Amino acid sequence: MMNLSAEEIQLFYKLRFALLAYVNRHLNVIPHVTTAGQIGRQPVEQVAGLRNALLAHPELLERFVAENLEQLPEQELAIVASWRYHLTGDFYIIRYLKSYTVFMNAKGEGHLYGVLGLMDPLEVVLGGVPLPIMVTATLLPFGDRIIYDGILMPYRIAFGGSIRASLSQEYSRLKEREGIIEQLVGPSGEPQIRTSLDQRAPSRPAPDWRSVVGGIVAQTEEMRRSDTKLQGAAFGLLRAAASLAQATLQEQDAEVEAARCFRSVRTAMTKLEKLLYEEE
Repeated sequence: MMNLSAEEIQLFYKLRFALLAYVNRHLNVIPHVTTAGQIGRQPVEQVAGLRNALLAHPELLERFVAENLEQLPEQELAIVASWRYHLTGDFYIIRYLKSYTVFMNAKGEGHLYGVLGLMDPLEVVLGGVPLPIMVTATLLPFGDRIIYDGILMPYRIAFGGSIRASLSQEYSRLKEREGIIEQLVGPSGEPQIRTSLDQRAPSRPAPDWRSVVGGIVAQTEEMRRSDTKLQGAAFGLLRAAASLAQATLQEQDAEVEAARCFRSVRTAMTKLEKLLYEEE
């Protein structure tokens, strides 16, 4: 499910508006507004300004939790307390998946976050515009999931094909390397990351192919004689590919050696292509 349930949405806004009302009573960002109900009736621009004031004064969240003037149950108070671990900044919205929408940091070290919508799926909130898009957002823990605070501020930027391809590659790289972050805090309310990779069943380690590949390399090295130029070029490509496979199995400098071998593969492929073209 890409959204919170109806009960969870009601709880979120109850807590969020109570906190923002507390902030407004101390900072008077929106004059004459003192209750959570009044906050809920304000234009989104006003609420965004109040949210920004809270971000500038994080001590007010701590005071809200410590004083607990709303007499919130411990479990609900823990949700508000966890918002100290919010993430605010610019993000690329890069994928709509079945379980959540994927956000990626637009600045600094890249990570992927699986973010649930509130009342409407984020695709609906954003008007169905093609991805990727860039937004300013605040991501919040909500139990063992991640949501946003109800306010998204999209940039009016159109991305060219090369940038879209680069972002897609970065998404694939991060998803494979560290997974999509699906949780920011643990049961104790302290930071605890869980990613999509944690859901995978442990994979069986691959066999040690070094002796097998070494044997193939040795055999291809003997394939120096051929009846035709075309055979010779194909055998050359086979030798280069075998050496590339062997390079990836090195314990040190595998990427450097693989890059060198790949250049040999490309040279061998070019030679073979030219011969095939000449044959035609």
